Amino acid sequence: MNKTLIIIVLTIISLGLIGYISFTSLNSKNIRVSEAKNIAEKFINESLLQAGITVTLGEMTEENGLYKMPVTFPDGKKVDTYISKDGLLFFPEAMNIAEITKQIAADTNINNQNQVELQTEILTEGSGSEIVKSGDSITVDYTGTLEDGSKFDSSIDAGQPFTFTIGQGAVIKGWDQGLLGMKVGEEKKLTIPSDLAYGSTGSGPIPPNATLIFTVKLISIN
Repeated sequence: MNKTLIIIVLTIISLGLIGYISFTSLNSKNIRVSEAKNIAEKFINESLLQAGITVTLGEMTEENGLYKMPVTFPDGKKVDTYISKDGLLFFPEAMNIAEITKQIAADTNINNQNQVELQTEILTEGSGSEIVKSGDSITVDYTGTLEDGSKFDSSIDAGQPFTFTIGQGAVIKGWDQGLLGMKVGEEKKLTIPSDLAYGSTGSGPIPPNATLIFTVKLISIN
């Protein structure tokens, strides 16, 4: 370890920080602020965190001969990190990176387990080359049920097909997403999670947090 690095490490210890993780080979050329931020961002996001999870990096400043950069983790925890001008990253002593990454991974798994995605199934194929696109006015017949099979709405029972413009918020999000790409004559089954339907409030006969099941037949693209 050269004299310059020894001085830097002693400075880090005096600031109440511990350890370092080397990003770059030591050399006599100091890295610039923009380079330091890119190095930190790449290492933290690619080496410390689970794929698909990223941290937010604040603006970098200089403090006691080091680059200082605030970091906000996905769980909301914030911490200042320090990077020496030859490319070494330091975390404060109170910062337990292993524990934070473990907690973030656990939270992500819980969220993924609780999340139910929109499911679609084509029951009857349609015909023609024209497909439903966002902004199209379409006419459909539909029947909606809860997971227990109880019916809460049906245009067929009412004897009146339903016409609306897709992608304009005229219907629940599950319809705006699930009916895209349909062809005239096609019948599709949509299983829509509550966050793409009526959420925690419900609506009329639809209880809070209900998953909805629709069969929808496309009559025309107007």
